[in-house]
Amino acid sequence: MSDIPISANSPVRAIPGEAKKLLDPLPALSLSGGGYRAMVFHIGALWRLYETGMLAPSGGITRISSVSGGSITAAFLGLVWNKLGVAAPDVHGKFVPNFVEPLRLLASETIDAESVIFGALLPGTISDRIAQAYDDALFKGATLQDLPDAPRFVINATNVQSGVLWRFSKPYMRDYRVGEVKNPTVPLARAVAASSAFPPVLSPCDLRLRV
Repeated sequence: MSDIPISANSPVRAIPGEAKKLLDPLPALSLSGGGYRAMVFHIGALWRLYETGMLAPSGGITRISSVSGGSITAAFLGLVWNKLGVAAPDVHGKFVPNFVEPLRLLASETIDAESVIFGALLPGTISDRIAQAYDDALFKGATLQDLPDAPRFVINATNVQSGVLWRFSKPYMRDYRVGEVKNPTVPLARAVAASSAFPPVLSPCDLRLRV
């Protein structure tokens, strides 16, 4: 929360007892949702940012936040970040083979219909099958700890139990009602499945926390 006054008509309310925090006045990138269409759209946007050097440390982007289809692209970007040579862009030598081609291959497959059918009829859940499809195609067992320290990647979802925003990132995952888990080892595919869930068809992701 910032020190900007909150209007009486604003839906935003301060949480009693929470310390105010100033927002970092630094560039950030948001990748919105919309299924495969969003996933592919963001490939093009990131391609141009990469070409122009905006993804390099000198470009100033310190946080990349995403939801739904945008989280597929963002999470994979984070996973291959250190292979992209963002400080010295090489589109056809590094960016396309390491980032673009695997996402294009995923876009050529239809995973939701099969996941819905088998998830409804066989043991396991639809979300489990979606997460497994993401993992097989892109993430290969990687977890949130495989994301880079900088920029900060934040994968957003909704906690259906608390009804508030849940954030997955490398340093922590949390919502303000459940609390915080530091240095989570949740698979990236599972975080993306939670972000891209769309009840009732693509069921919520069941995430069990040890306390």
